[in-house]
Amino acid sequence: MAPSKRTRPLEDDGDSEIVSVESAQSSLRQDARKKARTSDPLSHSKSRTVRTDADSEDGSVEEGSGSYERRRDAGFKDLEDEDLDTQRATQIIQRRNQMSMDNLPAENGVIEAVTCINFMCHSKLHVSFGPLINFVIGHNGSGKSAVLTALTLCLGGKAVSTNRGQSLKSFIKEGQESASLIVKIKNTGSNGYQRETFGDSIIVERHFSKAGASGFKIKGSNGRVISTKKADLEEISDFFAFQIDNPMNILTQDMARQFLNNSTPADKYKFFVKGVQLEQLDQDYRLLEDFIDQSENKLAARSEDIDALKRIAREAREKLALSEKHSSLRDTIRSCRRQMAWAQVEEQERALNKVEEDIFEANLRIERAESDATSYERKFDDASLYATQMGETLQEVTEGLLPLQDNRKQIKEQFDKNKSDLIARHAEERTITNHLKEAQRKVSKTKVDIKAEHDRRAAVNGGIHATKLLEIENAKENSAEAKARLVSHTEAGSSLEEQAGAAERDSQRMSSPLENKRAEVKQCENQLQTLLRDRGQQQGAFHENMPSLLRAIRDHPGFRETPVGPVGNHVRLLKPVWSSVLERSFGATLNSFIVTSKQDQALLSNLMRKVSCNCPILIGNNQPINTSNNEPDSHFDTSLRVLEIDNDLVRRQLVINQGIEQTILIENREEANHVMFDGAKPRNVKQCFCLHDSKRGWGVRLAFTRGVEASTSPIMAMNGRPRMKTDVESQISFQRESLQQLKRELNELEQSKRDWESKIRTCQQAIVRHKRQRRDLHLEHQRAEDLVAKLQDELDQDTVEDGRLEALNAVLKEAEEESETYGGSYQDSITAKDKMNETAKRLKKELNDVDEQLAEYDAKVKKAESKRLKAANLRQAALQEKNAAFQVIDDAKLDKERVVRSREAAAQRVSDFIGKATQVCERVPIEHGESIQSLDKKYEKLSRDLDRYQRELGDSRESIARRAKDTHITYEKAKKQIKSLERLIYVDTQTCPERAHGPLAEVQKAHLRTCEIELHVSLK
Repeated sequence: MAPSKRTRPLEDDGDSEIVSVESAQSSLRQDARKKARTSDPLSHSKSRTVRTDADSEDGSVEEGSGSYERRRDAGFKDLEDEDLDTQRATQIIQRRNQMSMDNLPAENGVIEAVTCINFMCHSKLHVSFGPLINFVIGHNGSGKSAVLTALTLCLGGKAVSTNRGQSLKSFIKEGQESASLIVKIKNTGSNGYQRETFGDSIIVERHFSKAGASGFKIKGSNGRVISTKKADLEEISDFFAFQIDNPMNILTQDMARQFLNNSTPADKYKFFVKGVQLEQLDQDYRLLEDFIDQSENKLAARSEDIDALKRIAREAREKLALSEKHSSLRDTIRSCRRQMAWAQVEEQERALNKVEEDIFEANLRIERAESDATSYERKFDDASLYATQMGETLQEVTEGLLPLQDNRKQIKEQFDKNKSDLIARHAEERTITNHLKEAQRKVSKTKVDIKAEHDRRAAVNGGIHATKLLEIENAKENSAEAKARLVSHTEAGSSLEEQAGAAERDSQRMSSPLENKRAEVKQCENQLQTLLRDRGQQQGAFHENMPSLLRAIRDHPGFRETPVGPVGNHVRLLKPVWSSVLERSFGATLNSFIVTSKQDQALLSNLMRKVSCNCPILIGNNQPINTSNNEPDSHFDTSLRVLEIDNDLVRRQLVINQGIEQTILIENREEANHVMFDGAKPRNVKQCFCLHDSKRGWGVRLAFTRGVEASTSPIMAMNGRPRMKTDVESQISFQRESLQQLKRELNELEQSKRDWESKIRTCQQAIVRHKRQRRDLHLEHQRAEDLVAKLQDELDQDTVEDGRLEALNAVLKEAEEESETYGGSYQDSITAKDKMNETAKRLKKELNDVDEQLAEYDAKVKKAESKRLKAANLRQAALQEKNAAFQVIDDAKLDKERVVRSREAAAQRVSDFIGKATQVCERVPIEHGESIQSLDKKYEKLSRDLDRYQRELGDSRESIARRAKDTHITYEKAKKQIKSLERLIYVDTQTCPERAHGPLAEVQKAHLRTCEIELHVSLK
C-alpha cells in the first residue's frame, strides 16, 4: 500500500504552487525509521578486508590498518580468486542491509529548501525538504523537474547539463524579464562550513535575466551577503561533496532513459568510472608519472655538479690550512684592533665628561638667573602695586571731578541767565526812573498851581476850605503809611522765595544721588535675575564672541600647546563675599589667555582678530611654583586660599602678577587696620583687602608703599556679571543681601528727598500766605487812596470855581497816578534787581567755589595722571626686566636641555661604542702614549704586512675561511637535495607501477567489483 501524502501549503496566494513531498523508506531496510545521507560505519577506514564465515566464526568484518598489513604481507592472495571475492562483496552488502543501525540525519550538507521565482512555468515555487530521504511526486508540470533543474543551476551547474535548455534565458517564465533560484543548505554541527561566518544555514541565490546578466549571492543564516563569487560556491560544493555534474548524484529523466534503454557496455562503464571518480584518479596518476620523468632529468643534471662542488670544497680547505701559518701576525693585528676599539670608547668617555661639566655650568647659570628673576619679580610686584594704587587714585579723583563739572555747568547756566535778566532789568529801571522824575516834576508844579488857587479861594471862602484841605492831607498820610506797609511786606517776600529756591536746589542736588542709587538697585536686580536665570552659566560674563574664540582655539591644529583661558574659567571663588573686590582687583587678568611661546601668542592674536574678540595674552611656562614657604600664617584668609584654581599655568600667573598668595582678606576694616598698621608688620603679607564700612560691594586696600609707608585706597564695586566661578546658591544669596542693602540706602535717600520736598511745600505755603497778606495791604492802600479821592471830590463840590481848580486837580491826579504807577514799577524793579543781584552774588560765589574745587581737582588729576604714567612706565620697565630675566632662565634651561640631550646622545654613543667594542673583545687597557691615530698607523702597517702574505695566498684569511665554510655548506646542501630527490623519485616510482601490476592494483579491482555489485543491488 502506498504511503499517505503530506502536503505543505505555501504562503503565496498568487502564482505559488503546492508540491507534494513524500517521505518513505527503502524496502531493503528492516527498521521503521528514515535515513538521510549518513556516513557508513564500514566506509571510514582506508581499506577493507571481507572474510567468509569460514574465516570468522561470527561472520564479522575485520577492519583497520592491521588487517591490511597482514593481507599485504601475505601478498594479497585473498584477491586471486575473483569469484570468491565477488561472493564476499555480495555477502558484505547483504549483511550491511540487514544490520540494525540508527538512521540519523546528517548535521550539515543537507538541502533544506528550494525556491524558484519566475522559473520555467512557475511564478513562485517553494519546496521544503525533510532531514532524511525525500520523494517529490506530483502531476506533470507540478514542478518535480523544476526542483531538480533549480538545484543543478543554483549550485553552479551548466544549463546544457540539465537537458532542459541551451542557456539560462530559456528557463525564464514567459512574459517575465528575470528569474531567481534560492537553495538553503543545512550547516549545523561542529564540522560545518565556516559556521562563524555563515551560521546554521547557507543560502545560495542565483539571479539571471533575458538581457544575459547572471550572478550568484551567497548569504549567511542572518540574510547578510557573504560573497558573490562562483569560486566560493564551488568551494562550498567541494566541501559538502555535492558533485552536481556527477550522474550518480543528479540523473535527469532524459539521461536515465538513454542510459537504461540505449547504453552499451562501454557507455555503462564510462558512466560507472565517472560516477566513482576513477577517471579523476587516473588523471592524477598521469600527472605523477610526468613529475617522475622531470625529477629523473633534474637528478641527472645535479649528479654532474656534485663532483665539481666536492672538488671546490677540498681546495678551499687546503688553502685555509695554509693561511693558518701566519697566525702570530694576525694575533698582533687582533690585539691592535682591540686597542683601537677601546681607544674609541675612551675618547667618547672623555667627550661625555666634557658634557657633564657643561651641565654643571648650565645649572650654575640657571641658579644665578633664578636669583636675578626673584629680585626682578619683587621689583615688579612693588611697581605693580604702586601702579595699581596710582590707577585707583586717578580713577577716584576723576570720578570726583565729574559731579563738580556737572554742578559748575548748571551754576554757570543759572548765572548767565540771571546776568541777562539783570541787564534787561537795569535798562527797564532807567526808563522807569526817567518817567518817574518827569511825573514828579509835573506833580510838584501842579501842586504849586493848586496851592495858589486854594490860597486865592481861601481868601474868598474863609476857613471851610482849609479844614477840607487838612482832612485831605491826613487821608494822604494814611495812604502813604499803607503804601509803606505794602512795600515792606513785598520786600519780606523775597526772603521767602530765596528759602524756597534754596530748598528746591537742595532737592535737585538729591536727584542725582537718588537716580544713581536707583540705577544701582536696578543693576543689582538685573544681576540677581541673570543669576537666577542662568544658574551659573559663566560665559555671559565674558566677551560676546568668546564662544567663537574658544571653538577656533579648539579646532586650530597649529598650537604647540593649547592656550589656557579665559583665566576666569579656571578660577572658582569659595567665598562669594569677596567677589566684587577680587573681580575689581584682578581686572582684565580674568579675561586673559595664557600661552607658553611667542609663536602661540602670535597665532592666538590672529585668531582674536578674526573672531573680533580681543583679550590680553600672557606668556608663561609650565615650571611648577611652590608658595608654601611664602604664605602668611594659616589663620588668615588669602586670595589664594579662597580660590580653587584648576590649572597650574593660571595659578602661576596669578601668583606672579597679582601676588594672591600674599594678599590677606579681612572683612572688618578696624580689624584689618589693626593687623596691618598696629604693631609689627605681618609675615609674608604684601597687602590686605577689607570690605567698605557703608558702601556695598566696595572694598578698601591696605598696603605699604615702597615697603614702609602705610597706604589706604578704595576699591570700587565691580559692575557686570562675575567672571569667576562660584557656588550659585551662595552667590544668589549674597546678591540678594546686596539688593536689600541698596534698597535700604535708596529708602534713606528717598526719605531725605521727601523731607526737602516737604520743606519746599512749607516755603510755598508761606509764600501763598505772604501774597494773601500783600493783597490785603494792597486793598488797604487802595481804600486810603479812595478816601483821599473822595475828600478831594467833596472839596471840589464846595468850591465855586470857574473850572480852573478842577482842571488843576485833574492834572494833579493824573500826574500822581502816573507818578504812583512809575513809583510802583520802580520799586518792583529795585526789588527784582536787588533780588537778582543777590542771586548773582550767590551764583558767582558758588561758581567761584566750584572753580576753586575744579582747579584743585584738575591739579589732583594732573598729578595723579603724572604719577600713574610714571608708575606705569616703572611697571613696564620692571615687567620687561622680569620677562627678560625669565627669558634668560628659559634660555638657560633650553641650553641645559640641549646639553642634557647631547649628554644622552653622548652616553648612548659611549654605550654603542662599548657594545661594539665588547663584540670585538672584553675591555683591554690602552698602552701609555697610544692614541687612535698611532694605533691606526700601527694597524695599517701590520695590515700591509698581512696583505703581502695574503697576496701570496691570493686572498685574506677571513675570506679563505668564509669561502671554505660556504663551499662545504653548499656541497652538503647539494648532497641533501640529491638524496631528497632520489627518495622522492623512489617513492613515486614504487607507487605508479603498483597501479597496473602490484597488489594495489588488485585492491583497486576488488573495490571496483564491490562498487558494481552495490550499484546492481541498489538498482534491483
